[in-house]
Amino acid sequence: MIGKGLQAEFIRKLQRPPSEPPRPPSLASSTVRAMFGPDVAVATESPHRGGDALFPDEQSYIAGACERRRVEFGTARFCARRALAELGVAPCALVPDPDRSPRWPENIRGTIAHSRHACAAALTKAPHILGIGLDLEEDTPLEPDLEAIICTTTERSWLDPFGPPERGLLGKVIFCAKEAFYKCQYPISRKFLDFSDVTLSIDLAQGTFRIADLSRAGAPWDRLRDVTGQFRRQNGLVIATAMLASQALRRKDRLGHGALPAKPTG
Repeated sequence: MIGKGLQAEFIRKLQRPPSEPPRPPSLASSTVRAMFGPDVAVATESPHRGGDALFPDEQSYIAGACERRRVEFGTARFCARRALAELGVAPCALVPDPDRSPRWPENIRGTIAHSRHACAAALTKAPHILGIGLDLEEDTPLEPDLEAIICTTTERSWLDPFGPPERGLLGKVIFCAKEAFYKCQYPISRKFLDFSDVTLSIDLAQGTFRIADLSRAGAPWDRLRDVTGQFRRQNGLVIATAMLASQALRRKDRLGHGALPAKPTG
């Protein structure tokens, strides 16, 4: 829980003044880069690139999709290749695996996200970063009938003090943060999770989240409980990042000699 003063300040930021005109959602790479830290390469773009941004194998993969899906796919690959170039990796085809998860070059961990108005890719080759996840959502309230599907009983209890529209906006934050966690954990576990399998603890003052409860136990789930995350509400988007760092780096952070790139945690 956070103090009433900090909570009131966060709620004030949730509410856009009526006199402020709506702005098209947009995403700056610097925002995502600041959330992940210096060891992660980030590229962002508005969705507008289709087949012209693709390798032949990618064009074949996406040929039967609708126009919107082709544009999202093409723009995401364009972003990913820009991030790879920042890491010193030559451009290459990025055809997804059969489960539709991204297939990265050797020793690269990465994540792709897109919404109606923004696409982004974040990649790293830093050995101390075991996994990363990124999600983008429109900054609109979560539909009430979806809350019981996405939020656990504990999370819904946390939402209870908030009335509309704040409850719905915070519900969207939970949804976005869980999506980022799922993208972070999947390359490690290779298991699909339901929204009810994970409960998050949200720190509104710091803009961070952590894993409060996970329904799975044993390897690799005990390690995945250490995933930390950040969230932002900016320029019409909800942005969430998740990261799993090595145990050595987490020990260093606890001793006060360094900090996780995605700290403070959550």
